[in-house]
Amino acid sequence: MKDWKADYERHVSLGFSVGNIKGFSSMERPLYITHGYGYYLPISAREVYVRDDKCFGVDWIESMHEAPKEFEVNTAKLSAGLEGVSHTLLSEYLDRHIDGGFERFVDEYFEGTYFLTEILKTAYRYYLREKLPVIRKALKLVLAYNLTLHVTMVEGLSEEEARVGKVDEPESKFCGKTVAPVMINFQVKCALADMWRELQKDVLEELSALYSSVYSGDKLKNWPTIFMLAAILLAVWELMQFDCHYRVPDQAVVQKFCNDMESTPVGVIVGLFSAISQKLPSFSEWDTRKHHHLLNSNPAVCDAMTEVRAHVAKYGEFWKLYLALVLFILTYYTEGYLKSRNEAKFDRSDFDSLSNKFLSKLVIRAN
Repeated sequence: MKDWKADYERHVSLGFSVGNIKGFSSMERPLYITHGYGYYLPISAREVYVRDDKCFGVDWIESMHEAPKEFEVNTAKLSAGLEGVSHTLLSEYLDRHIDGGFERFVDEYFEGTYFLTEILKTAYRYYLREKLPVIRKALKLVLAYNLTLHVTMVEGLSEEEARVGKVDEPESKFCGKTVAPVMINFQVKCALADMWRELQKDVLEELSALYSSVYSGDKLKNWPTIFMLAAILLAVWELMQFDCHYRVPDQAVVQKFCNDMESTPVGVIVGLFSAISQKLPSFSEWDTRKHHHLLNSNPAVCDAMTEVRAHVAKYGEFWKLYLALVLFILTYYTEGYLKSRNEAKFDRSDFDSLSNKFLSKLVIRAN
């Protein structure tokens, strides 16, 4: 995945060439960037002078409508100041989402995506009880990746200034908000892109070390942490596959990227997890009263396992009713919706079309 750059590559060709920029103002002023979840990223901004000012438009698509709708606004001629986007402040910005609203972010961003939202919330609750730094990094990865692809808005402008870039379309979820200047939007995207890549690298390295520890000591000691990290990584990679289909026009490149992902990193993570899960009951069979000792009777771990069991049962039941197969037992429920996700296909108009494709492998293979 080292060549992945579809999260920001499109913006490179939107007119921000050195040849188009004539210069910058020497005056800088504070602005506050937000993605709409209640937190703000302070940056210094300055006016930018260009030869062709047709490059300040921002467009996006919202899938919350009956059919996806496109929107576009022209934004202010501003760029980040000499210091750019602070890595430290950006990291703190993401931390605030974790410390004060991660579950709300999941509900709003994923709009109730089946199973995935519940698994992410379970991982978050597990983090709140265990406070493991690596789980926090993984949750931060979810935020950083998704905000890289999110519409960026701005606060701190005067009423008159806020008119440039203001969304007046009543059907947009951002109606009344002011979209961030396109150059600042791009600079924030690049900073977030660097951050999620750094976080992914750290999480993968720590997951590798945890897998190695299984074969050198207590086989189940790190099992819960491995499960949480694997689930979060696979969730992010599902999003990455969707974005690759959605944003990359060359289908041969898309297919190679997706095939390489599924054959190597996904296969390795799922295969190793399956191998270390042999002595545990399946998620659908977990009973804390009977099995707690297998995971050192850790209350946080047992609660998380109970939650996962409920998620599997819940979404098995949902899709059982949907398919009218009312007489099948819980094992079928799990292997109904979740097992069918292995065959999920990309649908441009459905944000959830590839959700749970990899997560289902983790849960089913562990059963």
